[in-house]
Amino acid sequence: MSNYESSKYTQYLPRIFQTGNNKDGDFLGRLLKSFEQILSGKTEMQETRGIEEILDDFDMYLDPDQTPPQFLEWLAGWVALDLEDGIEFFGAEDTAGKNANQVQILPLPEKRTSVNREMIGAIVQLYKKRGTCDGLLEYLQLYTGEETTISINEFQDTARIGESREIGRNTMVGSSSPSFFCVNAMIPAHSKSMLENKVGLIRRVIEDEKPFYTNYRLNVEIPEMRVGVYSKVGKETLLGGMIDE
Repeated sequence: MSNYESSKYTQYLPRIFQTGNNKDGDFLGRLLKSFEQILSGKTEMQETRGIEEILDDFDMYLDPDQTPPQFLEWLAGWVALDLEDGIEFFGAEDTAGKNANQVQILPLPEKRTSVNREMIGAIVQLYKKRGTCDGLLEYLQLYTGEETTISINEFQDTARIGESREIGRNTMVGSSSPSFFCVNAMIPAHSKSMLENKVGLIRRVIEDEKPFYTNYRLNVEIPEMRVGVYSKVGKETLLGGMIDE
């Protein structure tokens, strides 16, 4: 005989079927226990969620901040987004969770942030700005992180005496290629490999997102300590120099 209690579902049966009906005990009660486990969950058989509870929280599977790590690529496919691979884009928790063996894949109890999660949440609005400098700037800033400072100049304003002007950055002498713009990136990279990865990512995003007929130049600056110019450590000031790795 089974030690499991009779299913709660027996209370919904006709009265004649609500009591034991054979010598081995309550057959229907034990039979309905399996259906109760699947539909309602959290019985003494196994501590899992039932279909009813999962459907109640189904909207959380569609929330980029709370969808389980295993659903991120599926959710990104809905908005035609190819996620970047690597722990710096997925985050440590999502990287570990993607390959975790779980009885059930459930939404996160609390919101979680990562580059890829932010991209999924923002990409639809970015599509509306595709082909513009504002859209490209937001796209680059999301992928490179807050520590990297990005700016874009289209050289549409003429140079004026008394204003801060830097040739090649926000001022151009002579003619330029048609539809030309300049992307300026200040990257506080602590190693050459980090710098190469960041620059490669920026170039790839620009090539993918810019209109095909436009031309651009990427200016990369590594911030150093300058009194009165750079002061915020980790964002626009790098102490100790760059290491080779």
